[in-house]
Amino acid sequence: MGDVALTVPVIRNVIENNSDLQIILVTRPFFAPFFFGIPRLKLYFPKLEGKHKGLKGLYRLFADLREMGPYEGIIDLHDVIRTKIVSFFFWLIGVPVYSINKGRKEKNRIIRTKKITVLKHSTQRYADTFIKAGIGARIGEAPYIDYSTEAFQNARSYLLGKIPEKGTLKIGLSPFANTEPKIWGLENFKELISLINQNHKTVFFLFGGGEKELKLLSQLEKHSENIHMVAGKYTLSEEIAMIRMLDLMIAMDSSNMHLASLSGVKTISVWGGTHPAFGFSALGQPDEYHIQPPEGILTCRPCSVFGAKPCIYPTLRCMELIKAKDIYETLVRLDVLNPKSKNGE
Repeated sequence: MGDVALTVPVIRNVIENNSDLQIILVTRPFFAPFFFGIPRLKLYFPKLEGKHKGLKGLYRLFADLREMGPYEGIIDLHDVIRTKIVSFFFWLIGVPVYSINKGRKEKNRIIRTKKITVLKHSTQRYADTFIKAGIGARIGEAPYIDYSTEAFQNARSYLLGKIPEKGTLKIGLSPFANTEPKIWGLENFKELISLINQNHKTVFFLFGGGEKELKLLSQLEKHSENIHMVAGKYTLSEEIAMIRMLDLMIAMDSSNMHLASLSGVKTISVWGGTHPAFGFSALGQPDEYHIQPPEGILTCRPCSVFGAKPCIYPTLRCMELIKAKDIYETLVRLDVLNPKSKNGE
C-alpha cells in the first residue's frame, strides 16, 4: 500500500507536465483513491485471483492490456516476477520496457554490514524510471493526493463534530504496521497520549489496522474521552481527507505514515527494526521527525528492509529503547504541538 502511494507524486507530475501523455496504470481497486483527480490517467484493475492468475493468466493480462494500446513504452515500477513476465511479453512485440532500480544490493549491504548510508527515496526511484524512458519527472511539493468533494464534506463534518473548541490540536495516531518489528505498542501510545493531554488541548483520531487491530484500537479509544476511532468506519478517500485536516500524524513505518506525509501533514514516525535510510521514509519530512532508538546500543539494527525478519530477542529491544517521555520531549522541542488554521478546517 505504501509503495503504491509513493508513486503518486511522480505520476501526477508526469501527467501535469506532459499534456499529450496518457497513462494506463495497472493496480488494485483498493488503491484507486490515491489517484483521484489525475487527468489522462486510466486505472486498470487486473483479476489476479481470477482470469489473470498464474502464467496463463498473466499472458491474458498482457493480451487485455495490448487491446487498450498501442503503447510507446512499458514502465515497470514494481520489478517483481509478475510484472517482469508481463513486461517481457510486451518486449517480445517490440514495446520498450523500463524497469525501476530498487537498489536491492545497496539495501542488502546495509543489512549485512550495519553501516548506514542514506539511499535514494523510493519516490525518486520512480521518477528515475520515467526519466530513463525519456519522460521528465520530478517530485514537487506536497500535498500530492486529492479527494472528492463528498469525501471532504464527510470528513470535515466528522472531525469538526469531535472538536470541543477552536484551538484544539488534531492528532492522528496510527499505532500499527504490517509486521511486528515495526510496532511500538499500545501501552507506549497510552503513555504518550497522557503526556500530551497534560499540557495541550487535543483530540486524537485512530487510523489503520485490520480486524484484529480494530479490536485493539477500540481498547485504546477507551483510554481517554478525547480519542476517536476512524479506522474501519470510513472509506479510504474519506480517511485521506481527514488526514489532510490533521495538525500532526504520529505513526509507525506504515502506509498511514506515507499518506500523512503525501498529504502535506507534519508526520512523526517511529522506527524499530527498519530504518528510514532504505528510502521508505516519510516523504518531505525533516530527518528529526523520524524517531529511532539511540545509536550505538544495538548492533542488530536494522534487521531487515521491510521488517519481515523476527527479532533475535524475546522482546523488541529496539522499540523498548524508545520511551514515550522522550518522544513527548522531542515533540515539544520540534514545536509541532500547535494547532493550524486552514480554510476553516
